[in-house]
Amino acid sequence: MGERAWPGRIVPVIVPGLGMLVLGLAGATRSMLSWDEIATVDVARRSVPQIWRLMQHIDGVFGPYYLLMHFWTAVAGRGVLEVRLPSIVAMAGAAALTGELGRRLFGTVAGLVGGLVFCAVPNISRYAAEARPYAMACLVSVLGLILLHRALTRPGRARWLAYGAAVVGLGLSHVIALTALGAHGAVVLMCRRRAIVPWAVSVAVALVVLGPIFWLGSGQRGAQLHWVPPLTVKAVRNFPVALTGSAEVAWLLIGLAVTAGWRVRRHVLAMAFSAVIPLGVILVVSAHGPSFWVNRYLLFVLAPTAILAAVALCRAGALPGGAGALLSRAGTVRVVAVLLLLAAVAYPAQWTVRGRTVKNGTDDRSVARIVQAGQQPGDGIIYQPGSRTLRPGVDYYLRDDPGRPRDLLLRRDAADEASLVAGEWPGTADRLGAGRVWLLVGAREEDPLAHRADLAAVLRTRYVRAGIWQVKRGTLALFVPRTVGP
Repeated sequence: MGERAWPGRIVPVIVPGLGMLVLGLAGATRSMLSWDEIATVDVARRSVPQIWRLMQHIDGVFGPYYLLMHFWTAVAGRGVLEVRLPSIVAMAGAAALTGELGRRLFGTVAGLVGGLVFCAVPNISRYAAEARPYAMACLVSVLGLILLHRALTRPGRARWLAYGAAVVGLGLSHVIALTALGAHGAVVLMCRRRAIVPWAVSVAVALVVLGPIFWLGSGQRGAQLHWVPPLTVKAVRNFPVALTGSAEVAWLLIGLAVTAGWRVRRHVLAMAFSAVIPLGVILVVSAHGPSFWVNRYLLFVLAPTAILAAVALCRAGALPGGAGALLSRAGTVRVVAVLLLLAAVAYPAQWTVRGRTVKNGTDDRSVARIVQAGQQPGDGIIYQPGSRTLRPGVDYYLRDDPGRPRDLLLRRDAADEASLVAGEWPGTADRLGAGRVWLLVGAREEDPLAHRADLAAVLRTRYVRAGIWQVKRGTLALFVPRTVGP
């Protein structure tokens, strides 16, 4: 069947897209919300002016995503599945477009295999079910490659305009994803040097449009990246495993991708540039300044890597007839066998990324369940000071509980502070009232009062600790007044 026949064009898109949608939805609500996802649900509930004020101080580069989630949750609700669904759909779209890009460059079978390889990577599933913009960056990055290929194949003003719009979308999804432009420039120089001017104009216009995001982000690097450790040789060596979520998958992908270059072709080099150049740019920048060496920031390089693996599997560079050729029986057996091997080695990590506490951060869901099981009328709660996520995390999981403990030290909501941290009253004895007090800190501690030195004396002298519970990266304690039984 010819390449232009409808089934040959749609199968590499539909099968990976539906496969990723199923994988994304499988166990999508099993894991707790991560630190970053707590920030998402907390900011999404704010008004548009409040989000804009936040962007002036922190998370300016995530502002477009927060606005999207604000409007989405206003319609769909704030449940765990609802807040993760945009990312699940975006990653399914990324898988579908990976198949389409592979089909355009290397044929139907290579496109289908590339899309399936992309789906098999454990961290693709993990960040599909993550209420953050990384899945959207994957989607727009592959779309940008497709639109660049179209503009280079048949140049035209409308095609360059569409490509420029994709670059804007790439920057709005995640600024780090713009490192893909280095690969795009290399592809243009290799494939059609005369197109360098329209390409440069399209990129320049897109970067001007993105100027406000750059301006906001440039002044917030300290607040955004203070937690990223300096780049080390060990971090570079371990990056393939961190990126994919599985050592076996990482080295299988790398081995396949490397063998794809056994017969050098322009399209093979284009995918190699797309997979390697963003890594190189971030590596150099991180070695000489603030480190951006974070696996989820570079998740988008997995799509071209998956296509390279498919090229090696299908030996697309050697197929007579180019993109329209089909595999032999032996070739089909080889492809199916390797895909089954990939699925087998990926399975343990696919299960791991759906773990109940696999996400980064305190297990606020378990904290909320403990509080709900033991709360009484008149209870109050206090938090480790300065935490961005403890208060909004517990508030999120107790949002529908009218009997939840009163926030004893809350002075101003974080939204009114134009911050991710709420304003608190000083920790004084009169703020505790006469009821029981729950204390939550963001670490596993034998004595959680070490994080509330301002209230430690009064809680030790006037109260009795009636219970203590440790969860992932958190400790919850209940203090009961000495004049009242537990």
